[in-house]
Amino acid sequence: MATDIDRLVSFEEAHYDEYDYYNLKEYSCHAGGKGKGRSKKEIELNTNRHCPAGHERKIAEKLQNSELKRRRTKSSSS
Repeated sequence: MATDIDRLVSFEEAHYDEYDYYNLKEYSCHAGGKGKGRSKKEIELNTNRHCPAGHERKIAEKLQNSELKRRRTKSSSS
């Protein structure tokens, strides 16, 4: 088994340069399933960021739904 590892190390030393090692570090295929094949930079760019104004979408949806319900009850009671 040690000879296989030695052969792999000698192959890397012979054929890899600094850019290959950079690509191996930056675009690792063993990201633990969380990376979805993306680099660390891409993961940082596409994260959910905190919105300081709160949950605007949820609040807006609640207001719209309550308005629709209010209209429905008025039209059905008339």
